[in-house]
Amino acid sequence: MNSLILSFFAALVWCFHLWVNSHIKSGKMKEGFCALWCIDAVFAVCGTIISFAIYRYTFFPFLTVRNFIIGGVYLVLTLLFFLLAPSGLSLLVKRKASSEETLLLAEYSFNDTLCLVRNFFLALLFVLPILFALMTQGSKFLEISILWQEGDVCGGFCFTAFLLLLPISLRQTFFWLKNLIASPTEIEEKVLKRYRAGLHYRQKNRVL
Repeated sequence: MNSLILSFFAALVWCFHLWVNSHIKSGKMKEGFCALWCIDAVFAVCGTIISFAIYRYTFFPFLTVRNFIIGGVYLVLTLLFFLLAPSGLSLLVKRKASSEETLLLAEYSFNDTLCLVRNFFLALLFVLPILFALMTQGSKFLEISILWQEGDVCGGFCFTAFLLLLPISLRQTFFWLKNLIASPTEIEEKVLKRYRAGLHYRQKNRVL
C-alpha cells in the first residue's frame, strides 16, 4: 500500500460531494449536508487508520509527558472548537436560543466556512501524494526528494489534516443530524429558503 490510495479516496469523496451538491440545489439541503459530513467523518477516520498503516508513525512508548501534552492540547482545541461554534454546547445539551433565526444564519455561515476549509484539505490530500510519487520517479527531482522525505512532509500533513477534519466532520454531522430529526419550524423554513436562494445565485455567478 502506498500514499496514492489517499489521493484515490480524496477523489472519490470529491466526486460524492459533486453528486450530493446537485441534490442540495434541488431542495434537499439538510439531507445533503448531513450525508456530506457523514461521509467526511468516515473519510477522516479511515484516512487516519490508512495513514498509520502507510507511514507507521511511532508513538512508543505511549505513556510519555510529550504524548500527554500533545493529546491534551488536541482535546483542548477540539473543545474550544465546539464552544466557539455558533450553537456552542447547546448542540449536545438542549438550551433555548435567544434568537433562532440569528443562530441558524450563523450556523449556515459557519457551515460554509468549514466547507471551504474541508475542500482545501481535500485538495492537498489529493495533490501531495501524487506530487511525491512524481518526485520519486523523476530523476531531476531526485535531489529535492532526498531533502523532502515523504514520510516527514506528506505523512505529517496527512496525520494533521485527518486530526483536524475529524472533529470538524463529527461536529457538523451532529448538527445536521439534529436538524434532520427535528421538525422544521417556520423560521427555519424561511432561513433555508433564503440560504437555498443564495446557493442558486452563487452558482449562476460562477457560470457567468
